[in-house]
Amino acid sequence: METTPTTRAPRPMLHRAGQPDSDLPARLADTLVDVRPAYLAPPTLRSTASAARTLRAARWRPLEAPADLGREFHHPRSRIVAVVTDYSNERSQDALIASGPGWQAQFSARVPDEILAHAVAALVDHAENGPADADPEAALAGLAEAGWSGAHRREGAVEAIAPDSLAELRWGPDEDTREPSMRIIAASPHSNPWYAELRGAVPAQLTEAVLAAMASPAPARRRLREVPAGLLQDLDITPAQPRAAAATAARPSPAARAAALGAPIISSPAPLGSDSARRAR
Repeated sequence: METTPTTRAPRPMLHRAGQPDSDLPARLADTLVDVRPAYLAPPTLRSTASAARTLRAARWRPLEAPADLGREFHHPRSRIVAVVTDYSNERSQDALIASGPGWQAQFSARVPDEILAHAVAALVDHAENGPADADPEAALAGLAEAGWSGAHRREGAVEAIAPDSLAELRWGPDEDTREPSMRIIAASPHSNPWYAELRGAVPAQLTEAVLAAMASPAPARRRLREVPAGLLQDLDITPAQPRAAAATAARPSPAARAAALGAPIISSPAPLGSDSARRAR
């Protein structure tokens, strides 16, 4: 029997990425900028399209899901299922829901492109290679190195807070079911929150990918028009820098993967403008 993800009641999205800002000069709208921290970067209209392409390229079977859910993908040789929601569907609460025997993961509609992309890549990795050498505990140590307070286990649980206090992570037995559970919430006072929730025997690659993405100092890359004006006071926005060369190791260390997970993603192919922006701290 196929394992089918469950969903919660849909809710309207209060803000759409890519919505134009009337105060933004047209000459700056398509300027590429690097956004830090990446976990506060707004999602783009193409965030879930990239996730769906990754699953198609890995030959997961696409099935038509109910209209409110988007597109459902089944791995051809396992019971892993992923539902990717069309981001333009304002009724949807979740951008990605994935499940397998004994586990489920949900990523809400406002999760940044980068975290969503690497969560999907981790699902593909697990489906093809099994646990491999994924090391979630090393990724947790990466959070501590990145300045997250509480990023260590105490009595079997983790309660960590980002250096800017705008994201928090809880990882440990669920208070009601006692099954393994991880929940991440990120939000600024000027944006809607997003969450990721992993429950049960979640694949190690997926847990590692989410932790490492949150710890990575690498920026998200956006067009300036994609960053709501209200977020500018919470983000460091700088002119986009050239991408670093890709690592050549066949299987990089958890620390190397942590850096790669935050690599900037260009969300749309508009031409680079002549101006750049930087917000002074």
